[in-house]
Amino acid sequence: MNPPTRARERFVRGRRRGFTLLELLLTLSMTVVLMTLVNAAFDFYAFDMDSSDADMRRTMLASAVMQMVEDDLRASLHPEPLDTAALAELLSSTAGAATGQSGGDGGDAGDAAAAGLDDASMEEDMSTIDSGTSVLQTPGLIGNQFQLQIDTSRLPRLEEYSVMMDVDPGNLADVPSDLKTVTYFVQQAESYGVDDPLAKLDGNTSTGSGGLVRRVLDRQASTFAALSGNMNSLNQTGELLAPEVTGIEFSYWDGLVWQIEWNSDELGELPLAVKIQMAMIDPLVDANEQEPRLFSHVVRLPMAKMIEEEEEDDLSEAGI
Repeated sequence: MNPPTRARERFVRGRRRGFTLLELLLTLSMTVVLMTLVNAAFDFYAFDMDSSDADMRRTMLASAVMQMVEDDLRASLHPEPLDTAALAELLSSTAGAATGQSGGDGGDAGDAAAAGLDDASMEEDMSTIDSGTSVLQTPGLIGNQFQLQIDTSRLPRLEEYSVMMDVDPGNLADVPSDLKTVTYFVQQAESYGVDDPLAKLDGNTSTGSGGLVRRVLDRQASTFAALSGNMNSLNQTGELLAPEVTGIEFSYWDGLVWQIEWNSDELGELPLAVKIQMAMIDPLVDANEQEPRLFSHVVRLPMAKMIEEEEEDDLSEAGI
């Protein structure tokens, strides 16, 4: 091989070691496309993780709220009415035997004793306040579709007996007792009611925040505030549990169908079960840009009994 041929081969071999301008542009374009895809994958992963974290937080909050409502419902109290018929009969017979007369005075004494012991007719009416707060004659449960009020029985904790100093004069001072009235309802945003202490940390000076409110007061204090017309203090008393809750509904199982209202004074018993349906949103996202997430839970009340219908009395009244 002559020297010019070798020089030409070395020249061609040297040219093949480099890149052309077209190859360089194609390489840069593929690099830009690859980096764009990687960035999109990272954004999708971060968004998916944020959404999963928000859903998990809402689920955990809903579970905690449902558990709190369930604990209060399971501690609900409804004492059975006292049957004084046997005592009235005993007093009547004793008074008749003591007088030894024909029964005029004894009958009057028995009637008076029966009239004095039988106060059921005096407790039939229920005092209802305009704001939705009701007063039960006997401890029990009263509620509608959007509000629930129950009387619970728990022994007070030791720290509740410490000196109580309420710095807010608008709130009602609670007292240690084993009989509490617990109320659940959803407060609308910008309403005059229970304040959110966490909202004040952000400089929010609005009149009120929306969310689920839980109010726990001594039954006598709650009854006195409702009957005396001290509704402003009563409406401002409570704890804002979850501003994420935008709505809550209650249903009451009587053994046959679900009812939207319940009054233990009128029906005589607690419902067998209570269904709780709660709607929650993400507070970091505009409410108009998201759909509320619904949670549902059914709580069985251990102190509840089936409502006994007096069929025999109905048949006798009908003349059958």
